Amino acid sequence: MVKKENIVQQKKEHLKKLAEGAVMGLAFFVMFGMIIIPGLREDMATTLDVVLGPLANIIDNFLIVILLLSVVTGIYTSIIQKYTMNWEVMAKSKELQKQMREIQKEYIEAKKEDNKHKIKKIENKRAEVMRKQTEFSGEMMKQQMKPMAYIVIITIPIFMWMWQYVSGAVIFPLIGPIELTATFVFGMPYWVLWYMVCSIPLTQVVRKAIGIKSTM
Repeated sequence: MVKKENIVQQKKEHLKKLAEGAVMGLAFFVMFGMIIIPGLREDMATTLDVVLGPLANIIDNFLIVILLLSVVTGIYTSIIQKYTMNWEVMAKSKELQKQMREIQKEYIEAKKEDNKHKIKKIENKRAEVMRKQTEFSGEMMKQQMKPMAYIVIITIPIFMWMWQYVSGAVIFPLIGPIELTATFVFGMPYWVLWYMVCSIPLTQVVRKAIGIKSTM
């Protein structure tokens, strides 16, 4: 009975890995396909316009459209992160970071005291924590990449739609009338700046609401 359960569990794990691999492959196709496949960006935008076009027609101010989309992206991004990441691994990594900070403080104090025995002891402890961090680095990268693959598949088409649809001047809060396609610093369009201004705080609110704690 136990052996049969193990076989079923192994099959589930295998199917899960296949599904994750397929999602990762699709995410890479979406990211790099825009560069190497002519017209893919326009095709994404045109396809998504079936859903988002009526929204833009109803709401006259495109800043509000971007605000609503930032809410949507914040919600699904947070949900994807919550259910695809191993939070035990993330918590362990956070604990190791905390230990390293504490060790660094102890090391500075020992250097001030010129306590060679204490310095040696702290160096050994630091080496052990660094070894554990190195072991976790690969798993941490994997945990961060998993949700990114899902997020990219949904988010890039939305950005391609906004990129194609955005036009005209709007009144930005605290700034005044500005063309949406005009650039801010480092060549960033104002519509992207507005998306970031809306998305970052809203995403933090959503993360807190569904119980995702910061890993930093």
